[in-house]
Amino acid sequence: ELVRHSTFGRPCSECRMLSRVAQSVDSTVLRPRFNGLPGLALGAVRTKKWKPFHNMYRANRLREIKRQQADKVEAQEAEAAALESASAAARRATEPRVATSPFQATRLMRAFDVFPEAKAEVNFWTRLNVDLTRESVRGTCHLPHGLDTQIRVLAFCPDDEIEEMLAAGADVAGISEPVRRINQGWLGFDRCLATPAIMPQVMKVAKVLGPRRLMPNPKSGTVVQNLKAAIKEAKGGTLLEYRAEGQGELSATIGDAGFSDAKVLENLKFLVQTLLRARPRSAGGAGGDTDAMRKPAGTPLIGGKGRTEEPVKDFYFLEAHLRIGSSGPPIRMDPESLMPSSVGYFR
Repeated sequence: ELVRHSTFGRPCSECRMLSRVAQSVDSTVLRPRFNGLPGLALGAVRTKKWKPFHNMYRANRLREIKRQQADKVEAQEAEAAALESASAAARRATEPRVATSPFQATRLMRAFDVFPEAKAEVNFWTRLNVDLTRESVRGTCHLPHGLDTQIRVLAFCPDDEIEEMLAAGADVAGISEPVRRINQGWLGFDRCLATPAIMPQVMKVAKVLGPRRLMPNPKSGTVVQNLKAAIKEAKGGTLLEYRAEGQGELSATIGDAGFSDAKVLENLKFLVQTLLRARPRSAGGAGGDTDAMRKPAGTPLIGGKGRTEEPVKDFYFLEAHLRIGSSGPPIRMDPESLMPSSVGYFR
């Protein structure tokens, strides 16, 4: 408590001043001073917060300087990364691009498979000269040699034909129960097959199967008339679905580690023939053009004297390579040697 100096029964002026100060001072910071009179601790006044030598402009300026330094460091790192990528691209441009024939590519692919994987697959990749914004390249084919893969097949059929489809080899069959389970989030299958008559009921799960590319589609060969034959083909591993994406890039599995080189070459040649037959009319190369239109300018239409005719190259396949497993290097192949009439499949 404050010490009161009694002056005619009233506190003196000093006590009144100290009582006013004590209202804004924590009682714990009062210190005795001068004959028991309370003292004040420095900086303990509970008034407006104030920091000595604090300037808001200076703080904002320091913050801006730090941000500019961080931006400068980031720009330097981006410039260094761009220079490194440019130098790497220049090195790749000057390096010779070795391209082999399919026959040699299969042998080189085996030679680089030093540590063979248990279930390695032979993957064929190519980039087609096609504008996918105007036309699409997709479809199915049956390879001469099927892959040993375990494919779970769902056959959409009337409920009274469930036993027949299960006997044909389907893992799941029916329409009412599969649709109910798919709407609940079940996706225990790899391929869906259906007939045109059952497709209106399959459309109930289109929002679930469509984004996952499991929706039956006539272009992908999953909407068929003979459902039993389609089930046997899907379970046999010969059915291959191909689709070009992005800049015309197409990837397909044409074999596994247990295939011989002859089987890989036969599957590759069959896939190339299928792609050539499915080539869009607007695609590059010889698609949709007559022989007279593909001749160089100045070539006479009737044989005789004049400019010598040069062989016309087919530029539908721009790049291509084979790879075995996930760790094997890509073996580039000459696009000209991919043609079915090429001798690249034999030497």
